[in-house]
Amino acid sequence: MEPITLASGASYFKSPAMATTAAIDALNANKTFYGPTEGTAALRQAVCDKYSRQGQSVQPEQVLITPGSKQALFNLFSVLLRQGDEVVIPTPAWFGFHELMKYSCGTLVPLPTTLHDNYRICPEKLRQSLNGNSRILLLTNPGNPTGRLYSKAELEALLEVTNEFPNLYVISDEIYDHITYSQPFTPILSCVGAKKEKLIIVNGFSKSFAMSGWRIGFILGPDDVIKKCIDFQGNTLSGLPEFVQEAAQSTLEQSDEALEEMLPILAQNRQLMAAALDAMPGVTYYLPEGAYYFFPDFSAYLHKKTPQGEELGTSIKLAEYLQEHYNLAIAPGDKFGSPGHARLSFAIEPEKLQEAMERLTQGLSELV
Repeated sequence: MEPITLASGASYFKSPAMATTAAIDALNANKTFYGPTEGTAALRQAVCDKYSRQGQSVQPEQVLITPGSKQALFNLFSVLLRQGDEVVIPTPAWFGFHELMKYSCGTLVPLPTTLHDNYRICPEKLRQSLNGNSRILLLTNPGNPTGRLYSKAELEALLEVTNEFPNLYVISDEIYDHITYSQPFTPILSCVGAKKEKLIIVNGFSKSFAMSGWRIGFILGPDDVIKKCIDFQGNTLSGLPEFVQEAAQSTLEQSDEALEEMLPILAQNRQLMAAALDAMPGVTYYLPEGAYYFFPDFSAYLHKKTPQGEELGTSIKLAEYLQEHYNLAIAPGDKFGSPGHARLSFAIEPEKLQEAMERLTQGLSELV
């Protein structure tokens, strides 16, 4: 039985043709030396142009090109956090946030949201989670693993709360911003109450443009924070190769064409996975409005036993059972702060997705 994974955070799509072409042209032009730490002027301008098309005015000095969005977050944690500082993160959340916090001097404070409430962040609960030690509120929009897309009104209600805390930075992880289905994405910069001196955007090319292996992202933020991050990156990882940056620049300049093939397939795959989950008794889920994951609740099956007589009990055990007996990989919800759930990616080949859902259906039906 061929292995199939629904656990990966990377999609199966090829990188955009214009990215590959631009990189090859740059390599042939011998652009293989150290790039500037802050990023090439052309790519930083292309990032500004991206936000200009959304109605936001930003300058190249507010942009730092990073070796992926994970490194962007690590840069920010390194320069912003002091001993005793707190980072508030709505959960369920991408497990990488927890892992990155191991290497910082800050403390992670979860802000729980639930499927029952459609993963809404309650402004009053947010206010109760914040105090004088709160240094960062880390939002993910669209959400990973939930696929939650926050509306303009929701974001503005949260900003109204965060503005009460003058030492608090809001970091908005918007890496899935181009992947939406039921409604358009709202950049937090467009919101009333967005104080640019305390607002930071993290984004990149891995998800929306299927460029995970290129390792390129960016930070958009206040001048003083960007300068600190440039200094930190210059003394640790330095700048990215110019041929990679030219690939990213070309992709941003032709973003509509780059997204043309991917989005319709993801929309169809979303429908396929939703239909399969609907047919599974006891499984509940939030229909993702963005990104490419479902995060269903499999709790109804965790009190059961496998045909081999093994107790499940947790989504980790469920994942092990599916891996061992069906060669199907899923990401247990425990990693994301939601035991009983699991993250399932639908960013795989449609025929493989169909087979994966058939295996999942069979695996659950054989539990007793």
